[in-house]
Amino acid sequence: MSVSYKDHPDLLPIPNDKRTTTGWQYVLMILSMAITTSIFFLGWISEILGLNLLQTVVAAFIGNTVVAIVMYLNGYVGVKYGIPFPVQLRPSFGYRGSLLPLLVRAIVSVFWYGVDGYIAAWAMTEMILVLLGKPPEWITANRLFYAPYTFIFYLLLVWIFGYYRITGIKYFDTVAGPLLLIFFGWFTFYMTGIPNMPGKMPTWTGGGVSWVSNAFFLAVAIQTAWWGTIALNVSDICRWNKSTSSLISGHVLGLIIPQIVGTALGFIATTLAGGNYSPIDIIAKYSPSAAIAFFGLIFAFMATASTNLTGDVPAATNAIIRITRLGWVKSLTIATILAWLLIGPYSMVNWKQSLDVADYLTNFNWYYSMWLGPIAGVMVVDFWLVRKKEYILDELYNIGPQGKYWYSGGINWIGVGSFLAGIIGEYLISGARGTIQFYYGIPVPGEELAWYYGFFISLFLYWLLALAFKEYALPEKYSKKQ
Repeated sequence: MSVSYKDHPDLLPIPNDKRTTTGWQYVLMILSMAITTSIFFLGWISEILGLNLLQTVVAAFIGNTVVAIVMYLNGYVGVKYGIPFPVQLRPSFGYRGSLLPLLVRAIVSVFWYGVDGYIAAWAMTEMILVLLGKPPEWITANRLFYAPYTFIFYLLLVWIFGYYRITGIKYFDTVAGPLLLIFFGWFTFYMTGIPNMPGKMPTWTGGGVSWVSNAFFLAVAIQTAWWGTIALNVSDICRWNKSTSSLISGHVLGLIIPQIVGTALGFIATTLAGGNYSPIDIIAKYSPSAAIAFFGLIFAFMATASTNLTGDVPAATNAIIRITRLGWVKSLTIATILAWLLIGPYSMVNWKQSLDVADYLTNFNWYYSMWLGPIAGVMVVDFWLVRKKEYILDELYNIGPQGKYWYSGGINWIGVGSFLAGIIGEYLISGARGTIQFYYGIPVPGEELAWYYGFFISLFLYWLLALAFKEYALPEKYSKKQ
């Protein structure tokens, strides 16, 4: 295979004899990434939206099953060819056109770097305050005042870990996540026995909203968006897998089941606490002793921080590397500074109560998902329907006008146009329904299911255009380039 000198070594395909990840290892990998403190925030958000426990579980099942399917469809490419996300984008968007979805993924990665980092810093703040002997009421009243400053310290630690490429944290990640889930499961059970709690133990069907309400659709949308990011670049993770069958077990056992369990636990615990406190707060507030609160917060901090280090930080840094061609340290520094700029000042001004953070997480996931759905739709239809599960591996690395995936100046206008049409379609649907919203003066589609609208609009349009312009869409089949 002739590989262009322009390609970074990290973008080269992984040969079959170099694959090291087994099915169970992949399950543990996905499981460790899924279980963080933020998983319980999903249940809290559903409680705030007014869902009952059954609706919360169903929303989690729908959202995560859809994501798991897309992860399988995109991950299949990574396992079959051993290629990473940027290379996988080349047939559907073109070599230069792929910079557009890469940029979108980079922006979302940096946001998640900051969001998960802030949640880890939040847990660290309460952990320190417990260690200093502050009473629970004082901690839950003042922790968000100190969290932005802890966040700066936390980002500095993350930068140091990244600078020295300390990889041992990934082994702790596989332990910290399950420990947090076990602890929070026990803690939720413990809370059910505390007398005079602000809220009552929720029943499966008590209360709730309409199954076709905006609140229920929004819960589904948030569950979809939570892992909708990884659904795009899952090949970066699974291209080391030995078999495509590992994708099914990995996504069912490592993603769908833990997300449902974590969401349900978060819903029950925050309902018992009255709905005004985050899962982090209730550990500090309702633990039977300061020692248990401290260790619970350690689990919360380490599970979130280790996932931040092994998932969010590399994703954000590598995205910047692939766009700018800068080195690791410079890209890591840029990602870290951007993560603080996007979250730090905003948190100081706007996050006074836990509910402020919950509102941000709700809008944040909802709004960014509108960009991810169309990308996923283009990627899925290109490989599975247009090219019938076949890429020419050599041509993925044949960069320039002589390459069969070069299209028009390096841009596949069918892919780029279908992506943009998906975004425009979301706005048109929202405009027709009168649901356009303004976020800091920026109009955004006020449609809870924007990810789904964008996914299917882009998918079907790409498919139709590829059928109409076969010679352009399938250069490997019709082009005479040698």
